[in-house]
Amino acid sequence: MGVLRLNVPAAGLPSIGSVEAVEGVQRWQVRFPDRPHEAAELWLRELSACDLSPSSLRSYGFDLLRWFRFLHVHGVAWQHAERAHVRDLVEHLRTAPNPRRLHRSPTAPPLGSVNAITGKSYPTIGYAPRTINHQLTVLSEFYVFAVDSDLGPLLNPVPTRTRRGGGRVDAHHNPMEPFARGRRAPYRQKVPQRHPRSIPDQAVEDLFAALRSNRDRALVAFYLSSGVRASELLGMRLVDVDAGRRTIKVVSKGSRELAEVPASADAFAWLSLYLVEAAQQDHLDDGLVWHTLRSPYRPLTYHAARAVLMRANALLGTNHSLHDLRHTAATRMIDDPVFTLVDVQTILRHASVSTTLLYTRPRLEDLIAKVTEHHARPRRESVAPIADGYDAEQVRELLGLTE
Repeated sequence: MGVLRLNVPAAGLPSIGSVEAVEGVQRWQVRFPDRPHEAAELWLRELSACDLSPSSLRSYGFDLLRWFRFLHVHGVAWQHAERAHVRDLVEHLRTAPNPRRLHRSPTAPPLGSVNAITGKSYPTIGYAPRTINHQLTVLSEFYVFAVDSDLGPLLNPVPTRTRRGGGRVDAHHNPMEPFARGRRAPYRQKVPQRHPRSIPDQAVEDLFAALRSNRDRALVAFYLSSGVRASELLGMRLVDVDAGRRTIKVVSKGSRELAEVPASADAFAWLSLYLVEAAQQDHLDDGLVWHTLRSPYRPLTYHAARAVLMRANALLGTNHSLHDLRHTAATRMIDDPVFTLVDVQTILRHASVSTTLLYTRPRLEDLIAKVTEHHARPRRESVAPIADGYDAEQVRELLGLTE
């Protein structure tokens, strides 16, 4: 019996189907090929009822759409997918270019190259290991739901990590004990360990000088002083600003709780200048703080905020990201002896202090400076002790060791 292997055309997966918002509810649906996919619709509705965020549902929908397109190329119904199909999808994702990376400016740095100023790598042309693992997780959960709901498939085609003697790993895990580390499940990719990269102080000054407007300066000042996430700050409303207490309120990612976060006086000063300009344009009626600077005025999106940083990067020859600003805020607080580790954890709203501990790792730039200073420092020559019977001062003078 031959081994089943599916080959994807060189042109990539076809642009069949779509992921669309469901009108009237905060939910997304997968249309494939030209109508709502029933099983996907039921699963996403189930997840929505479990209070998953709309952004997560959208992400899951696109993973399902990619899977349906892959099977469509080879004429395989989703109910009849086997483990070999999952393997072939992984092989495709490991080698295929990511369509989102193909539409780049001809003057953009090569994909996968390293920025000479920041030392950060640019994205590679393919799918990242985390993306592949996310795809597998989504497919596995989708098929678990489909099997349990009797929607067609008899088995989950995505293999899971099993324990010795059979059964799923950690199926009966004691919540009072840590999870035991073990080998990866089949097809799961090795994910390189990523360390937070903060921006050095001089680079922050250069970045701030490259910003074009008071709105942009206010944005960056809040990111650097409060450590809030990019999307959290963009959703801030006028009523969430308390200049007297120097705090802002943001909806936390994950928990979606309204959290009060302190920020710097400079951030509020830049915000005041921006709001005066915005009030003159009369586009604050929706209650949101951040808007585009030109008519038609719209709420500022993540992509628009990212474009602010990209313009500064183009001027400076850097590749800073919005999340680097959060890393920088965290590192600055960690380095300040006034803050305890729990203080920083609370401000950043990390669920576990182990996440905050990542910011205690020394920055590469600081290590380079210390090593350079170490090697530039004159080495003290060790001198053998003066033997008994000799005058120590006369011997030192004879050898030229006196100052």
